[in-house]
Amino acid sequence: MRLWLYCLGGLLYDWLVYVAWTVIPIRAVALEASSTQLGLLQTASTTVYTLSSLVMGRLADRGSKSLLARAGCAGAFLSCLAIGGTDTLAGLFLTVPLLGLSGSIFWPTVQGAIGSEAEPARMEKAIGLFNVLWSVGKGLGFLMAGWMTGNLGPRHTLWSAAAAGLAIFLFYPWRDGRPAGPAEAKPAPGRAAFRTLGYVANFFAFGVGSTLQIQFFKYLSQHNLGTILKDRETFFGAFLGVIFLAQTATFMAMQRNSRWAYRRGPLYLSQALLAATAFLLTVARDDRLILLLAPLAGIGLGFSYASSIYYSLHGASEHGKYSGIHEAVLGAGNIVFPFAGGILADATGDLRVPYWLAGGAVLAAMALEEAIYRRSSRS
Repeated sequence: MRLWLYCLGGLLYDWLVYVAWTVIPIRAVALEASSTQLGLLQTASTTVYTLSSLVMGRLADRGSKSLLARAGCAGAFLSCLAIGGTDTLAGLFLTVPLLGLSGSIFWPTVQGAIGSEAEPARMEKAIGLFNVLWSVGKGLGFLMAGWMTGNLGPRHTLWSAAAAGLAIFLFYPWRDGRPAGPAEAKPAPGRAAFRTLGYVANFFAFGVGSTLQIQFFKYLSQHNLGTILKDRETFFGAFLGVIFLAQTATFMAMQRNSRWAYRRGPLYLSQALLAATAFLLTVARDDRLILLLAPLAGIGLGFSYASSIYYSLHGASEHGKYSGIHEAVLGAGNIVFPFAGGILADATGDLRVPYWLAGGAVLAAMALEEAIYRRSSRS
């Protein structure tokens, strides 16, 4: 029962966050934000998230996980109200960091709770179920937010998101669960090396995902794309929603067995799909083709994330610590790529540059991961 409450909390929390992060760039573009400013909005939130995740993960191992998780829900509720209440670009910059802080409290805490409470034999199923449901929330958040923004307006859409934070606060367990006890360490070749590979892959994957999330609406607007549906906001939400529903399907496939674990080939293949998608989006001039490319990005994002959290939680202890590192690493990817891509787009006047940067970086990541693995094997 507790696992289902954690999973439902993850679903609603990610729905809240990605409703907000669909509205934020749409609102910022309406306020005439440059590509650099769009990237800085993501940076303002995610820098707080990244730095705080490391602290909160360790705190979750020592304090009350349930209290921390509800604090994160309360913060998300207040964040959405604050973001919805501002009508200026400066106001967005002042309010989005609270959303990052709230997430840094919630995610390492909940993942740490699952890692410590799940029976060792059920750990893979527990992680898989949690990944599937938060990803469903993320996909639905994007799908619904585009339509809601076009029909209800940004403010009422954000207030609807705030209600989800309040709901999680009320139903989330009020006491910590009983730890399942230390897991028996299964012999796995290069456990630490694969954990590092997962972190590297997730850093670059989240960089691509956040670039699409924060920069792509401006790209669609400049190239007069995204008109196949009712309005561009709806198309933008649908595009992101398809990506993250494909990510959900990837999680479901990976949950069925762990034959992909501790193997480099499947990880590299998923990254190649992600890089190819980033490059192809820059030449796609048809809305249908853009939507057809979206699932490929979802596969790449899903495999990298699932690998990172799998290797983070498969250990005897310190689940909060390693889930905190996992969240900090993906947060760092969210910081670097939208910001760097935005600066380059403004400097060159070409809005395709962020996706060239993202695709090339993923290819470089594959080479880096192989070098890390080979060095670890030699030592």
